[in-house]
Amino acid sequence: MKLNIPNYLTFLRILLIPIIILLFLSGDDSNRTVVFILFVIASVTDYLDGFFARYMKQQTSFGEFLDPIADKLLVITMLMLLVSENNNIFFLVPVLIIVSREFLVIAIRQRLAELGENIKLSVLLISKIKTAIQLISLLMLLYKFPFFGLDTYQYGTYLLQIASLLTLISFFYYVKKSWNVIIK
Repeated sequence: MKLNIPNYLTFLRILLIPIIILLFLSGDDSNRTVVFILFVIASVTDYLDGFFARYMKQQTSFGEFLDPIADKLLVITMLMLLVSENNNIFFLVPVLIIVSREFLVIAIRQRLAELGENIKLSVLLISKIKTAIQLISLLMLLYKFPFFGLDTYQYGTYLLQIASLLTLISFFYYVKKSWNVIIK
């Protein structure tokens, strides 16, 4: 394992998760602002690790393995924390869709690896849009305070619902692309 700037950024993202959990669960509104800031930092490291890996030609197989795991850990953790304060069905169903999709895509990739298939499940534009909407929604849900008179929590919930629909669409693409191979 070769450690470089992109891999350090990925590790930083993972290390921020327990801090975010502790601060979120404290229930203190001032900590909620810190959680928001730490999530912004973690999200920026996600962009920067990929940028530096490409720009500095420091892409490693370890980084390619760890980066999506760090992303999934961060997003799933945030969704679980937010469910702890909002168990409304219109909030819970999108969370279940997003979390289920993450595990199912991991299962598809694992199955393809077991079969030795070299099917590349490339990232779609819709997946990138889904990720952006999902991150914006999480930021709004974490911020939770009115912003220029807007109820950020309510709008964050709407964006989470949109992200869950895009999540389903991208999941069906992955299934369609790999179905004939994974059912062997």
